[in-house]
Amino acid sequence: MLLKFYHQSYQELLANLVKLQKLVIAENTDRNEIKITYEQVQTIFEQQIFSVSLDELDCNAIPLLRSAQTEIYKNLRLLGTELLFLRSARQGKTTKERLEKVQGKVEELIGYCRAIISHQAQD
Repeated sequence: MLLKFYHQSYQELLANLVKLQKLVIAENTDRNEIKITYEQVQTIFEQQIFSVSLDELDCNAIPLLRSAQTEIYKNLRLLGTELLFLRSARQGKTTKERLEKVQGKVEELIGYCRAIISHQAQD
């Protein structure tokens, strides 16, 4: 079973990803607010999740967690790149396309978090 703080960290990450998702799908959202929320997500992941050695966890699912962490790390970086493109978009069509890509990445990240949290509930 995951350690309690590790589980709480994923819950916090999920909550911030959902917040980011709401900002992305809302009309006329301030792009700076999206950036700030993304930075919060990134900080939670790097400081509370990625920095924890999985070997310290008493868990049978370490390979699954390691794989999920790798995917989250990769997708967070890709999301950051998409957000840079979004911030530089000037035309409405380009902005819409970038928002769709950002939303897709956020949905993927939410999926990974939910899978980890639900797996922990099964342990």
